[in-house]
Amino acid sequence: MKNIILSDIHSNADALLAVIKEIVEKEYPISRLLIAGDIVGYGASPNECCNIVRFLIYGRKAVDLKKIRESVIQSCLNPHQQHDQLNALIALEKKGLAIGGNHDRETAGESSLTGEMNPIASAAVDWTKRVLTKENLNFLKSLSLRMKFDKEQFEIVHSTPSCPRSYEYVRNAGALNYTSLWSKVTFGGHTHRPSAYIYTREIRTVNASVLVPADNYDMRLMRIEKESTDRVESFVINTNKDWKYYINVGSVGQPRDGNSHACYVVYDSTAKHLSFKRVPYNTEAASKKILEAKLPRELAERISKGV
Repeated sequence: MKNIILSDIHSNADALLAVIKEIVEKEYPISRLLIAGDIVGYGASPNECCNIVRFLIYGRKAVDLKKIRESVIQSCLNPHQQHDQLNALIALEKKGLAIGGNHDRETAGESSLTGEMNPIASAAVDWTKRVLTKENLNFLKSLSLRMKFDKEQFEIVHSTPSCPRSYEYVRNAGALNYTSLWSKVTFGGHTHRPSAYIYTREIRTVNASVLVPADNYDMRLMRIEKESTDRVESFVINTNKDWKYYINVGSVGQPRDGNSHACYVVYDSTAKHLSFKRVPYNTEAASKKILEAKLPRELAERISKGV
């Protein structure tokens, strides 16, 4: 089965639509489109992103095509582009599944997490709460924290499977261990930096599509990780039953690895093949919307710089 996994859309409809169009043009047909949380937050298009994701999950019976057209019109420059984009969305209708992330939970009113957010993130959450429709708010409230596919031996979670509500940052292989991973392959996001970590019963190794700076490593693991780090864009999951993988799929709406292009991952769970993908999009338009919404300027700058 061909699965598309993406995460951290963060109310960036321009990036989300670009990724959807790319998926239909280059990956179609697919079995599922899986979203690993943080649909909202930071960006200026939370209702558009929620409407699109709900359409991908439930189809036009839940979200009128008129709303989808409105979202497309706001992000596409001419009628031809709008037509192609709408057709791409329709091609993925009911292919979607989603879980929630910390920004989704904060927006939905889980106040116990508020203290963990920095002032800029909190300001974006407060703004999102004010503009989000009731139906989209209820949608965010309904999202689970993990989703497991036992037959295919993988799961999606926003941060870590053993404690999904804590939203721990997995910045390097030392943040997890073999026993904290409950599936052969775990897909997450949260850090906005695409990477892939391999765990065995004996040692930790890492394959990363984006190299983690050496000073971010736990010194006890540094030698093993440094020697085994490769810049790769695709690889095959090893069938050894004692190997487990944690895959960070990066971010659609606010990458933080120095590359402003939106991220997603393609995983063929039959062939066990995984690929990291990047998609350019109109960062200027997304940044302009943030400024027009009077959200913190830093959020607009981060989109254009990919940091």
